[in-house]
Amino acid sequence: MSVRGTRIPPHLQLPIAGVTPPPTEKDGQRLFPTGNFRFYRPVYRDKTPPCNNACPTGEQIQKYLDYVKHERYLDGYLTILNDNPMPSVTGRVCYHPCETACNRAAHDEPIGIRSVERFLGDYGLALPEDPIAGTLPPLNGTTVAIVGSGPAGLACAYHLRRRGYSSVIFEVLEKPGGMLRAGIPHWHLPEEILDAEVAKLVALGGIEIRCGVRAGRDVSWDELRSYPAAFLALGQDVGRRLPVEGIEARGVTGALEFLREAGLGRPVQVGRQVLVIGGGNTASDAARSAIRLGGGEATIASLEAEDELLIVPEDLIQAREEGVAFAPNTSLVKVLSEDGHVTGAVLCDARLGKDASGAVRPELIPGTEREVACDTILIAIGQIQQLEWLPDRLSDRGVITADEHGRVEGNIFVGGDVMRGPSMVVDALGDGKRAARDIDRVLTAEALGPEPEVQVMSYQGLNAAYFRHAPRIEAPLTLAAERRRSQQVEVTLAYSQEEAIAEADRCMSCGVCNGCDNCYIVCPDVSVMRDTRENGHYTIRTTYCKGCLVCVQECPTGCLEKVPEMDFDDPADVTRMETAFAPYDGAHAEQSAFTNQLIEETIAEYDATRKAPAGNGKTTFTPNGDSGVRP
Repeated sequence: MSVRGTRIPPHLQLPIAGVTPPPTEKDGQRLFPTGNFRFYRPVYRDKTPPCNNACPTGEQIQKYLDYVKHERYLDGYLTILNDNPMPSVTGRVCYHPCETACNRAAHDEPIGIRSVERFLGDYGLALPEDPIAGTLPPLNGTTVAIVGSGPAGLACAYHLRRRGYSSVIFEVLEKPGGMLRAGIPHWHLPEEILDAEVAKLVALGGIEIRCGVRAGRDVSWDELRSYPAAFLALGQDVGRRLPVEGIEARGVTGALEFLREAGLGRPVQVGRQVLVIGGGNTASDAARSAIRLGGGEATIASLEAEDELLIVPEDLIQAREEGVAFAPNTSLVKVLSEDGHVTGAVLCDARLGKDASGAVRPELIPGTEREVACDTILIAIGQIQQLEWLPDRLSDRGVITADEHGRVEGNIFVGGDVMRGPSMVVDALGDGKRAARDIDRVLTAEALGPEPEVQVMSYQGLNAAYFRHAPRIEAPLTLAAERRRSQQVEVTLAYSQEEAIAEADRCMSCGVCNGCDNCYIVCPDVSVMRDTRENGHYTIRTTYCKGCLVCVQECPTGCLEKVPEMDFDDPADVTRMETAFAPYDGAHAEQSAFTNQLIEETIAEYDATRKAPAGNGKTTFTPNGDSGVRP
């Protein structure tokens, strides 16, 4: 059947010329100069890299790694600042969930993202001027109250400032920083780095920090409610008590309080035989600090088994290197003392159990009691916040209750440890960022909504053949013998510029175009155009594309995908041809359903009329409504 010169009704016109001849040879050559047999077309659709998705602050990690790879450090630093105001801090203390999620781990080893972040953060702190200062909007006259100058409070103030709001932060300590200063040792996070990051935020203008102000004593709940909006970021700075015999003896103290006194530079007394009770990061930090300050030895006794410890793995390794001993599946039964001072402890074997309410309860094993000598006991079994100043309905066992948006009531939001329980710095930074966004929404009468869904790129979606295997560059460490002698010596050191570039170059750019030019090079019909020499700046000339999908197969990062032609409905996205054939895989010039139905109906009508002869014995049926009668 010839289709040359045919005209198809608009309701039968399809969005492409699947496999059919064009209506005229001339039109066909104009629309598809190299011919067309396309059922799918290649489309650039960036996905979300797993590192970005795992970061609680939503950092664009792939993007700043690409900038570092090309030695564009300022662009990389500005990229981080979109989501995280203090990369020099997180580059030292973040537990890097991004690295745990990194697809590179399935290839060889995850990328040292935290160390690259530290490199950029320190680069930014060394700049003579803050590069974002001139980009901020003017203040809009609205001031938000923030309780707590820890990571959640500082992040909220920063992101509010970027939206034009001023803020006043109430901090109970004499210096800002919250648990960054009072809970993280100097050898993890040097005080001068924290001071520099805080000073950079205050210098933006519109952020006031009032130290020595306690919520509930110096500022009331009603006063906070009088502000247009408020954010509660108190943290949890009170260690839980352990109800055992002799716990009131001198030399027994909370690990959190011990770290706070040391972090604030106050004189701290610690013995040479230290016993730390707990199995988390606070226990590890306290034991390592005790060795530095007391010059002796420290043992961590935990209900958790060795493989259940909640200590960040690299910190656990470093603690062992520094001489910290571990007594897993062990409980403190009694504190021994003489003249009111600790002389030892009674320990016994135990398991980590829970009661009906879910609270942790030790399951002691009778007959395993034993005495150990110690002169200091540090308790690190969790922490809470004193919330008696809040209405009873808003707090529950040391945490503030909130809805799924972190809203307590009205325009008051909460975030950080006081909402989620003991967590990490980067979690609190993410809470502060989201609170600033939602405060802006309620103040501008915009509805609160959930986080948008994203498509996370898997390792299986990459073309791994394009990525050579390369070992991870580990961050250098100060020798254990040297670092255990001083509270001031930083344990983890920085990447050099060369190391940062090399490690960033290992990034697979999962799901995001990295400008590799593969699609541009492999296309047999010159259908891929490189608009500019930048990532993602390619277009497909659909009039030349045959749909061979070589570009999709050879895309290393998985950002190119095949999309059925029939998915395109926007007139601007398609080339419409007057043909009634079906464009789908395996069609091979099969007629469309509409046309097939018309043909079948016409044949049925023809067959019916042949069985009913007219007056002269001849059929009167002709297609297209022609009566067949001639004058």
